[in-house]
Amino acid sequence: MDNHRLLVLDMCDMNELLGASPIDFDAVADIYNNGKNAEKSDGSFRTLGGFASAEGKKHAHDTYYGSPGSLDAFITSALEGTGMFAGESDGVRKQGVQKGMQNQALIAYVTHELNSAVAKAGDGNWAGAVHNWDEGWAFYHGANGGCGPYGTANKRGGNFGTLGSDGETAKANEAILSAMIAGRDALLRGNASGAEAAASLVTRGVVITYSQAVMRYAVKVEADLAKGDMDKARIHQAEGLAFWRVLEPELGVLGMFAETIETLNSAYELENEPGSGPSSDDIRTALYPVWGLLEIGRDDIGSLQ
Repeated sequence: MDNHRLLVLDMCDMNELLGASPIDFDAVADIYNNGKNAEKSDGSFRTLGGFASAEGKKHAHDTYYGSPGSLDAFITSALEGTGMFAGESDGVRKQGVQKGMQNQALIAYVTHELNSAVAKAGDGNWAGAVHNWDEGWAFYHGANGGCGPYGTANKRGGNFGTLGSDGETAKANEAILSAMIAGRDALLRGNASGAEAAASLVTRGVVITYSQAVMRYAVKVEADLAKGDMDKARIHQAEGLAFWRVLEPELGVLGMFAETIETLNSAYELENEPGSGPSSDDIRTALYPVWGLLEIGRDDIGSLQ
C-alpha cells in the first residue's frame, strides 16, 4: 500500500508542471508514463499512466465507454492535443490532463479497489480483501491529500459551505474516512455485508463532491459568457466535462439515469459550444434523481458561495 500512496506525489509533480506558462506537456507526459515517486523493489516505477491504461478493472469506465483503457485515452488525448482535444488551447488541455488523472482515474481506482475487496470477501479471502480496501484509501488520499480526490472534495466543500467543524475538511471527506475505517474493520471481523455497506457510503460521498463540481463549473461558464470571455468559458466547460466523467460511467451502467446523462453531456461535451446547452439550473435539477437514490439531501450538497 505504501507504494501505491506515493503515486499521488506524481500527481503533485504533474500539477506543478501544469501550473507553468507555457505548459511543457512532454514533461507532464514523462511523469505520467514513466513515473517518478512510486519506485518498486526492482527499481522500476509504478505509473499513473499504467493504472489509467490497465484493462479488466472493477470500475465502469471501459464498459460504459466501450473501449479498454478509456481513462488513458481521455488523458493522453489531452496531453497530445488529439481526439476531443484536437485544436484546443493549452488551458483546455490542462483541464483534461489534470482533472482526468486526479479525479477520473484516481476515483476509478478507488472504486476498483473497494469492489475487489468486497469480491474477495465473498470468496473468503479476508487478507486480500483488507489489502485492496487499504489501497482504496491510498488512491483517494495518498501521501499528499491535496493532490488527490481528497483535495478536490475539500475545495468543493469550501465552495458550497459544506466543510466540517475544522473549517478545512469537507463533510464528504469526513464521511468517506469514517466509511473507509468501518469497511476495513468489517473485513477484519469477517463481515462482508458490512464492507459492502461501507463502500456504498464512500460512493455517496464521491457523488456529493462531483455533483458540487459539475454544478460549480456550469455557473462559471455562464459567468464567463456574461463577460464575453469565450476562452475562459471553454476552459471551464472542459473542467466540468472532466469532473462529470467521474460520475457518468457509474451512473450509465445502472441504466437508470438516461435523462441526467443527456443533460450533463449536452452541457459539457466539447463538440458543443459553451452555454449552448442546458443551464446551471437544469444541471442541478438533472442530478436530483441521483441524489434521491443515495439519500443525499440539500444540506449535503450545500449552496454555491
